[in-house]
Amino acid sequence: MEFELVRVEEKDKSIIYNLMQLYTYELSFFEDETATFTMLDSGLYVINKYVERYWKDENRHPYILKHNNELLGFVLHRYNEEDMNEIAEFFVLNKYRKIGAGTFMASKMFELYKGKWEVRTLIKNERAQKFWRKIIKDFTNNNFEEKLIRENSRLAFYFEN
Repeated sequence: MEFELVRVEEKDKSIIYNLMQLYTYELSFFEDETATFTMLDSGLYVINKYVERYWKDENRHPYILKHNNELLGFVLHRYNEEDMNEIAEFFVLNKYRKIGAGTFMASKMFELYKGKWEVRTLIKNERAQKFWRKIIKDFTNNNFEEKLIRENSRLAFYFEN
């Protein structure tokens, strides 16, 4: 299957905001005292204001993933405060998860942005941890490190390419 990673221009940012609703809903399964997700009376989740920065800050990069012009997911990349590449948000629609869409999108990001990397997961999101562990292990030939961070509320993966 052939995938296409597309940079999202500001005029199309509603695509990211719409997908963020589905993504936030999925993350809400892992809600605890360290990660909370608020739903408005309108039935929409509150999306952090930092998302708007992806069209104003040159160190942030929003992408969507497509196949045959069909939307499969999104990824938000940024250079964080420690001057590391970071996958800030990453989401693939359920029906595309077992066909290589996430693997393609993660690998493509690692190819596009060189240097030190940090990929964080919620501590309760074992499915994400399993995914990132496999992708990063394969990409780095097992040359990465895992650490509990933020008072043991997140598991982070570190590597350099």
